[in-house]
Amino acid sequence: MSDRTPTLPTFASLIDKNILTRAFIIALVLGSVLTLVNQPNAIFDSAAVQVLPLVLVYLTPFIVVVISQALGSHRAIREARFGYGRTRRNDGFIVTAMSHGIPLRALFVAAIVGITNTLITALATPVSGATPTELPTAVIAQAFILPMLFGLISQTVSYRRVVATTGHDFHPSQKLLSN
Repeated sequence: MSDRTPTLPTFASLIDKNILTRAFIIALVLGSVLTLVNQPNAIFDSAAVQVLPLVLVYLTPFIVVVISQALGSHRAIREARFGYGRTRRNDGFIVTAMSHGIPLRALFVAAIVGITNTLITALATPVSGATPTELPTAVIAQAFILPMLFGLISQTVSYRRVVATTGHDFHPSQKLLSN
């Protein structure tokens, strides 16, 4: 007797070349924009480049997008295989973004990433001669708000991509993420 219980792909198996490529491109664009916004004097003037913030503005979007893409795909597959979620392919982007647990997962990822970035920055500030109380509020807010926004968008896009390719009526043995 064979077991017909649907199984889910592992989280790590969802992270493929396409997700890594998308995350790299998004991180490159967002990191460059944030560098222009956060360090204009280092780029256009003679101020020194702040290396740690430079690394974090590229690394953070990459990590958030990879995790968010995998989370969105995993949720869509789970809902399809176990027959819940009721997403229609013609649901609007906002409807999808505000359902399927996406906001809660985006908030959770943003909280972890924001706390991690803030701790790294706070621990590194004495090296630059500053104190942790001198951390700019905008940098701390950015460490939480931006991961929330691009995590929400990224999960929604990946969720919708899986729904569009699977239609919620696929056999568990089908390859789900072909593009």
